[in-house]
Amino acid sequence: GIKGGQVWGKTDKEGREVIEQKVEIPDFNATIAFTLGLPLDEIVYSPTRRPFTLSDKGQPITQLI
Repeated sequence: GIKGGQVWGKTDKEGREVIEQKVEIPDFNATIAFTLGLPLDEIVYSPTRRPFTLSDKGQPITQLI
């Protein structure tokens, strides 16, 4: 699983802007899916039959695992 107690990235002094190691949503989703053992590239379908992949071309952040 994901190791607890970690800090990832860095923000400015006010905590408003990411200045190091920004994580985009596809990478976040890929990290969760990878940790759960789900296939990242498999095409699945929404209830309205829209095809998509769990990671949407994102890459898991393996340093957190």
